[in-house]
Amino acid sequence: MNPVSVALISLLLVTTLVVLVLGILFAKLIVNLTVLSKNVDSIARSVKSEVQPTLKELREAAQSINSIANNADTQFSGLQNTLKSVVGASSLVGCKMKGLFDGLIKGLSFGINLFNKK
Repeated sequence: MNPVSVALISLLLVTTLVVLVLGILFAKLIVNLTVLSKNVDSIARSVKSEVQPTLKELREAAQSINSIANNADTQFSGLQNTLKSVVGASSLVGCKMKGLFDGLIKGLSFGINLFNKK
């Protein structure tokens, strides 16, 4: 046999072996990817089934917090209005009391001065 034909036959055998090994590895890769996709699908279903109740509870908690905040805001507004009324009334009474005390002091000083002149 001639060396060229031996080289060609050996090249053919090696190429056939490489194609066969690559084919087996490719088939194994496809099988592993199928198993992986099934696992990912089952994990996604599990996460979805766990997340939905949690999201529902979070939504309910957020609604409760929102109602508490609205109630507190309403009560604070009522307290603020009450304080404004009290401050307004006290300032009005304070002004009147100041005028009353000024008049009382002027009257007393006039009376004392009236008796001191005699």
